[in-house]
Amino acid sequence: MSGETVDDGANAEQQLLARALGALIAVRRFDSPIHQARAIHGATLALPPYADDMAPSDAQRLKDLRATSIRVARSDDPTAIAEADREWLIAAMRRILGKAGAVVSAADRIH
Repeated sequence: MSGETVDDGANAEQQLLARALGALIAVRRFDSPIHQARAIHGATLALPPYADDMAPSDAQRLKDLRATSIRVARSDDPTAIAEADREWLIAAMRRILGKAGAVVSAADRIH
């Protein structure tokens, strides 16, 4: 999805997913575990409308990540969520937005 942006005609769920994706991409590994958990939690809340189209193992991973992100955010001694989980969420969100046709080339939006 590099060089692409969400189409203005995308539905509300797709726009929410795109915003959550942007927040997730903006989080860096050296950000606090709580900031990471918040971004991951936002992504896990935006994905359920699309969970029916996911493989059962992916839907379960999504549920597990939601539980983990809540636990980390509420912890007195938070630990970072694995970078692999963050990357998996980003890839899943990009796939969903791409399949929905909710993205357009950034160059096309400029013209």
